[in-house]
Order: sequence, then structure tokens, then C-alpha cells
Amino acid sequence: MRHRKKHSKLSMMTSRRTMTMRNMVRGLFKHQKIVTILARAKEARRLAEKLITIAKNDTVVARRRAYAELGDRDMVARLFKEIAPLFKNRQSGYTRIIPLGFRRGDGATLAILELTEKKIVEKLPKKKTDKAKLPDEKSGAQSVKPGKPEESKKPKEEQKKEAHKEEPKIKSVPKSKPSLEEEKRHEKAKSEDRKAAGQRGFMKNLRGLFRKRGDR
Repeated sequence: MRHRKKHSKLSMMTSRRTMTMRNMVRGLFKHQKIVTILARAKEARRLAEKLITIAKNDTVVARRRAYAELGDRDMVARLFKEIAPLFKNRQSGYTRIIPLGFRRGDGATLAILELTEKKIVEKLPKKKTDKAKLPDEKSGAQSVKPGKPEESKKPKEEQKKEAHKEEPKIKSVPKSKPSLEEEKRHEKAKSEDRKAAGQRGFMKNLRGLFRKRGDR
């Protein structure tokens, strides 16, 4: 007779449903909480609480029964050593279900399945190492952070005076207008250059005709 043996089939074949529940309970014992559909969370809760009750009595028979459900020796050892001792003072209520709302897309109701007693893992803060103080491997010298250059201990007025002294002074030469004779010489030189350019050979003039526009 099947008195009080009702359970949801979750629209799955028996073998697939068994493996799904097994994987969900493994994830629950490993991460201490999982997010899944509400119907699956209720079925996984039954198996998880059954295994925690078995793990309270640490015997060979109990370990074999737990292994038959989980199929993982490492997870069985974790169940008996870490999870079961957390529930010594509890007789039931090892897990809780927290609804999350509806899933976007198919509208399935989501829920969190978690253990009521959790193992607290303290994360130590990372030590800050000053890179400027650490010596380089190759040179053995200390590496300096790039930043503002070290300011000299001299006052600002003295620094300005020294910078003013170091700057070279450029003498300005007044520009005078060229005389008439210089202008005549300049024009004469230009005319001679034009004549020399006009007396080029025949082949040179042909080269200039066949040049590309970009080369001119």
C-alpha cells in the first residue's frame, strides 16, 4: 500500500528525476544554497532532510545509505563531517524555501533552497604590498612609482632666479630696408636664373611634359 508516499513526478522519467534530485542535493550541500523552480525545490528538500537525518548517526550502514543516494564519496564525507554537526540541536527544519517570484520567459515560480544552519567562512583581507619598496629581480634596485618629481628643498624664489640665469639671451637684430643697389642686384640675379632655365636641352623639356601632376 502507498500510504503517505505521494511525490511529484515533475513531468520526468524516473531515471532523469532521480539524477536531477541527486545533483540538486549535491549543489545544496556544496554551496549551502541553490536557486531553482519551486516544485523542484520542494522535492529536493525532502531528500536533503532525509540525508541529514541519516548523517546524524555516523556509522558504516548510515554512510552506505547516504552513498546510495548521493553517489559521491567526497560529498558523503562532507555531509557527515561538516553539515550534520551543524544540526545537532535540531530535530527537523534543516532547510528553508524562500520564494523569489516568476521567471521571465515561461513564468515559472523561482525559489531559493538553503540550509538553515550554515558554515561561516571568514575571508581574510588581502595584504597590500608596496611595489615601490620591492626590489627588482634583475637590477636589485628599488622600483619607484611614477608620480610627481621630488621637489627640491630650496625656496621658490631661488629656483626662479636660477632658471632665469640659465636661459640664454637672444640678441634682437634690427631689420633694415634693402638699398636700391641691393634691389637691382637681386633682380639681375633672378633674370640670369630665368635665362639659364630657358636654355635647357630638348630632352629635358620633354621630360617635364610627361611628368605626373603629383611629381611637379
